[in-house]
Amino acid sequence: MPGFGSKDIEVIVEPLHLAISGKRETNEDKENGKMICSESRADQIFRVLDLPSVVDASKVRTSLKDGILVVDLPKAQNAEKGRVEPIAA
Repeated sequence: MPGFGSKDIEVIVEPLHLAISGKRETNEDKENGKMICSESRADQIFRVLDLPSVVDASKVRTSLKDGILVVDLPKAQNAEKGRVEPIAA
C-alpha cells in the first residue's frame, strides 16, 4: 500500500471476510510567471478476501509501515462484524 497513510485506509473484518479499502487524493498547483499549472491525482484500492476460518474481529490487529499493511487475524468460534483502524508504525 505504498503512498497510503493510516488515515487513507479502512479495514473491515467479518467472521469469514476481510475487506481493505483505501483512497488518497493529491492536488498540486505551480505558478511560474504567467503560466499556472494545476495537477490532481486520485488513487483508490479495494480488496475483499474470503477467509478459510472464522476470525475474532475484536482481537484483529493491523499495522502500516513503509507501505506494507500487516493484518493479524486470530481464529475464533463466535465472532461478530467489526471495523479496525490501521496503526502507523
